[in-house]
Amino acid sequence: MAAIVALVFIWSALDWRQVTSVIERLDPLVVFVLMAVLPLAGFSISVVYLVAGAKFGPLGGGAVIAAATAIHLLAANWIGRGFLRAPIERLLEKRKHHLPHMPPGENVAFATLAVLVPGLPYFARNYLLAITEVPLRIYFWVCLPLYVAHSYLTILVGDFGRNLDHTTLLILGTVYGLKLAICAYLIWRIRGRFVRMKLANEETAARPTST
Repeated sequence: MAAIVALVFIWSALDWRQVTSVIERLDPLVVFVLMAVLPLAGFSISVVYLVAGAKFGPLGGGAVIAAATAIHLLAANWIGRGFLRAPIERLLEKRKHHLPHMPPGENVAFATLAVLVPGLPYFARNYLLAITEVPLRIYFWVCLPLYVAHSYLTILVGDFGRNLDHTTLLILGTVYGLKLAICAYLIWRIRGRFVRMKLANEETAARPTST
């Protein structure tokens, strides 16, 4: 949210017509390739969304973002579960940590939380999901629509440029508050499942073995 607000002020400080003119002259294929590749290396996804809105408009921008996001999720899965997983596991072992085990039935909740929780960079969310036990077939179809829906806030900023009023900012703030509420609920739910699993395991270990 803070990144979007900062980009709004930076965007507004520029000559919007000049910026739009430059973006419109860019080759669409080159723009899409950059949108598909750069976020995998940590490039700001908010800038990608803004350019999508300015270049392709609300409808075309959403379609382009959906295609680029699908590439991000698939590529991050291939990288995270390939050569990136072993170094991460070794780093966690050195710090006496380990990858968390998801409670049964909480894969969808965890994938939703990974998208909505504030603070994590976009590329880190995708690589985090890739190295967990959540199957790709689950988090792909959970994250893709959520990312696209989230992108529309920034796409519309890029499409409308200077035409931002208090109502628009109020909508952005309301959506952000809703995201925080959903995250709080999901954290409470997953934490409760972890606690119940731990208690169940302790009870099982405490039972006397029959001979």
